[in-house]
Order: sequence, then structure tokens, then C-alpha cells
Amino acid sequence: MTINYLFTAVVWLAVLVVWLVVDLPDLHVPALTITSIAIAALVPLLFWPFSKTIWASVDFLIYRTSPDYGSREAAERSSGNGGRP
Repeated sequence: MTINYLFTAVVWLAVLVVWLVVDLPDLHVPALTITSIAIAALVPLLFWPFSKTIWASVDFLIYRTSPDYGSREAAERSSGNGGRP
């Protein structure tokens, strides 16, 4: 969720800056509001699979590469519970 929110905020800020540069003397607030709502609704839905993949990669890099992860997993398997906590 954090990665998804961050990506959505970056996209929205980029669109806002471009919108203001192009439209500033006569700012069209209703169109900007509708565009902002569309970005806030659609970008998280479209980016969700990518953010899940990125978060799973971060989780793997942090926990699975820990030196005590393998020994903990081996200890759980040897206890007879099939590796389940």
C-alpha cells in the first residue's frame, strides 16, 4: 500500500506541475479536479500488481537473506510440524 500510494502521489504531482505550466494564466479548476480524482482512482488500481511484486521482492531481500532464516526454518521442519509455525 505504501509503494502504491507513493507512486500515485508522484504521478499526481507530475500531472499537476505539467497542468499548471500549460494552463496557469486561466486555470480550469473543474477539469483539474476531475483529472485529479481520476488519477487517485485509476493509478492505484493499475499499479497494484507491480507494487505487490516490488513489496514481495523487498520482503524477500530483507527476511530470506537473513543468516538465521535458514536455521530457523530447519528447526521448524525438524520439530515435526512440516515447517508450519
